[in-house]
Amino acid sequence: METPKPPSLAASSDSYAFHLQACLRKRDLFSGKSIHAQIIKSGLHFGVFLMNNLMSLYMKTGYSLDAHRVFEEMPVRNTLSWNAILSAYAKQGKFDAARRVFNEMPERDSVSWTSMIVGYNQMGRFGNAIQMFVDMISDGVTVTQFTITNILSACAAVKALDVGRKVHSFVVKLAVGSYVSVANCLLNMYAKSGDPRTAKIVLIG
Repeated sequence: METPKPPSLAASSDSYAFHLQACLRKRDLFSGKSIHAQIIKSGLHFGVFLMNNLMSLYMKTGYSLDAHRVFEEMPVRNTLSWNAILSAYAKQGKFDAARRVFNEMPERDSVSWTSMIVGYNQMGRFGNAIQMFVDMISDGVTVTQFTITNILSACAAVKALDVGRKVHSFVVKLAVGSYVSVANCLLNMYAKSGDPRTAKIVLIG
């Protein structure tokens, strides 16, 4: 599938966003940069939806400095804007930048917290990941299946059985124990944390 032909200078914000999404799917940075230049030349107002797409394109093609520049130039940001740059920094191992963004966020949701947990896990800072989960719960943020699998991996790495058991209670509460990824993480956590009896129960189902 080819990238759609770039819009004319008179195109609307929605039209530019549509073309940027096509570039994003194909990781077509060259066309994306061309569209960015057209937007600037047209004098079009940079709405949050349009700029989120532009920022995501730069992030997913490895141009984090350009993405950060777009982020800094945004007159209005929504939670998606903050999460996009936070997640990208965390995945790229730029954790000081990720932590700075996280601390500056006016509102944090489950994606924000889980991105930090994933980032800490990738760096081998499992204790920090667990503390992030504890703080997440204290803030009353909704726990997702993705949060659970990542925090269980952290618990398994440092044999944090007590925390792992608390996470298991969320598995029961959310009724996600039947998911293979969750069940495998639970089994791994109990086995590595010295509780083979519960590991066997999880295995039997």
